[in-house]
Amino acid sequence: MTDDDVEQTLKSFMRHFGALNRDIPDVRNAFSDLLKTVHVDGALSAKFKEIICIVISVLAPCESCMVYHTKQALSAGATREEIMEACSVAIVMGGGPAAAHIATVQDALDKWAPR
Repeated sequence: MTDDDVEQTLKSFMRHFGALNRDIPDVRNAFSDLLKTVHVDGALSAKFKEIICIVISVLAPCESCMVYHTKQALSAGATREEIMEACSVAIVMGGGPAAAHIATVQDALDKWAPR
């Protein structure tokens, strides 16, 4: 995935998620409210919760989710090292397929948190 692909994936996800307001506004608004409620600092930091979302996205697998939550985790202060260490947990739980999907996270990191 190139830098442009990473950006395009994020833009496409955001455009389609926003378009849910047109088609299923009650569901989209309820989900948005849930995101806002969950992704605040509590016993777990918002940053840690975003990192958890990356791992779950790898295991799902959901490419758009991997890109979105990588961007969100970085915005919340996560480092490349923290994200990649969490991805190692995804490999423990998901084996070879998880290792293959982590390429998407690496590409997002290369775009937004280069070495």
